[in-house]
Amino acid sequence: MDSALAGFVFGFLIVFVRISSAVMLLPGFSEASVPPMVRIGLSLALTCIVAPLVGTDLPPMPTEPAYVILLILEQIVIGLTIGWLTTTILTTLPMAGQAISYQIGLSSVLLPSTELGSNSTLVSSVFNLMVPVLFFSSALIIFPILALVNSFHQIPVNITSQFSNTSDLGLIIKVIIKAVSFEFLISTQIAAPFLVIGLIWQAGLGLIARASPQLQIFFVAAPLQILIGLILLALFLGPILSIWHIASSHMLRHYIEY
Repeated sequence: MDSALAGFVFGFLIVFVRISSAVMLLPGFSEASVPPMVRIGLSLALTCIVAPLVGTDLPPMPTEPAYVILLILEQIVIGLTIGWLTTTILTTLPMAGQAISYQIGLSSVLLPSTELGSNSTLVSSVFNLMVPVLFFSSALIIFPILALVNSFHQIPVNITSQFSNTSDLGLIIKVIIKAVSFEFLISTQIAAPFLVIGLIWQAGLGLIARASPQLQIFFVAAPLQILIGLILLALFLGPILSIWHIASSHMLRHYIEY
């Protein structure tokens, strides 16, 4: 009876460590303003759901304390990887907003905003606030949970170190590389219309400045650039969110299969 109870507690602990590590980096919960009790409560709720589904894949409790510590450290690494991958894939929207904001004139590399910081732009900050809302209000939140369940089958919990197996380490590295490349590719595709229009706009301003050197073209064109940029952003906002949602769903579903 005691051994069965110890095995149950050990299995629950292992699942909880992997899930709580992922929750720490999920969009919306990785912010410093989120109370720790909220993260712990969500982790416990998800553990109660996932633990019965993966109970048969969990090993018995090791007799050596060193093995227990090793298993806990491995679960932390795997959980952080899953949470980081989810955040990386969803960060494509703020990254695209960074490029869009520069192109429509709401930010400048020469005149950074003192309120938002030198590394933040207005459109990117707005998109960054939209990511948790879209994440929790759509089916995107299901994919990290499925990834956690599937991770216990793809990278099972064993007494021996999983990271001594080069195939498991190679699998994690491969997924990370695909997620990062996806982030840059989709963010560039989302911002592509603004990049093309911005390039044509800057070329036109250069020709005007060449033809009339005494005209302060920057101060004349800046208001018009912002106005046209906001109009284009309002027109393209629906397609931008749609493309982002479809691409993120496809990528999250893709890396669940690994």
